[in-house]
Amino acid sequence: MNIVITGGGTGGHMFPGIAVAEKLKDVEPDCGIYFIGTVKGIENRLKDDYGFKFYAISASGYLGKNIMNKIKSVLSIIRVIPQISKIYYEVKPDFVLGLGGYASFMPVLFAKMKGIRTGVMEQNIEPGLSNRILGLLGIMIFASYDETKKFFRFSEFFATGNPVRKNILEMKAAVAAPDTGKKELSVFVFGGSQGASSLNKAVIDMIYSLKDDIKQNLNIYHQTGEKDFEFVNNFYRNSGVKGYEVFKFIKNIEDYYRKADIIIARSGAGTLSELAALKKPAILVPYPFAAKGHQMKNAMYLSKKGCACIIKDNEILAQELLQTVTEIFYDRSLLAGMFNNLNEFGVKDSALDIVHIILNKK
Repeated sequence: MNIVITGGGTGGHMFPGIAVAEKLKDVEPDCGIYFIGTVKGIENRLKDDYGFKFYAISASGYLGKNIMNKIKSVLSIIRVIPQISKIYYEVKPDFVLGLGGYASFMPVLFAKMKGIRTGVMEQNIEPGLSNRILGLLGIMIFASYDETKKFFRFSEFFATGNPVRKNILEMKAAVAAPDTGKKELSVFVFGGSQGASSLNKAVIDMIYSLKDDIKQNLNIYHQTGEKDFEFVNNFYRNSGVKGYEVFKFIKNIEDYYRKADIIIARSGAGTLSELAALKKPAILVPYPFAAKGHQMKNAMYLSKKGCACIIKDNEILAQELLQTVTEIFYDRSLLAGMFNNLNEFGVKDSALDIVHIILNKK
């Protein structure tokens, strides 16, 4: 059996697809797995790390672009058709799984038109434009949340949850409650696979204003993205914090989840699934320009259950971070409360559920 997984762009789209690919190999070792994406997407950077066969197409996004770029995006839909046709002729897929976003739209649509079994993963509570359109065609939907069903009245709908990678799932057994008695506080900061400049700058401003006794007991692990790496790294050299590590991109993110007492991050669906799986307390800073405000909606889902704090990304972000981190440093019961509430989540092996449906084992 040959499976095509298509889409990516960011880690939030790509890593759930990798989780499904890993599970496919576990369940059906002889299964052929092929990824379709773009050269600029994270999928092109990860292909060698995970050893998957990768095909690039020249798709481009539509939402949030000016009129000329929207025209180019529409033209790219026409341009990728022969590219996809050539790939499918070579691969002969039995199932095409879309990860959401513009890079998955045409490969899934083309597969549907060719009579190939198709499905898409929808990580957010409210779906994006690409998946909404595909849902009108009756394509199978694998959703993170039950609440998403109302947007897909014409589709076969499965509330599978959002898959997380094998190495993160394997950490679940070792997850321990926060140590409320220790003095040191370890913080893992990341703004997604590409980094987040406003978050990077706000964290630096926050650290600059922290009391010395907090800095002297603070360990920071900070993923910056490519753009801000030098700026952030130079700051930490004279910051006065007890310990720090700065990275452009982290491949072994599970190691830093393990080390951290609390996470400061965006609220992409993939991040939230990993936090829920590992019971990690978090300060969430939703990306304010996410389509349809989906990051805020995702964050509110955890916040309402007492599993995370939410801070808006605005002009007082640094001040709000300062207040929240200070409160947590002096009152570790806040971490224990979030951890206990996260324990109420029944995290399942979502990738396995999706794989069983793809392989007709369920």
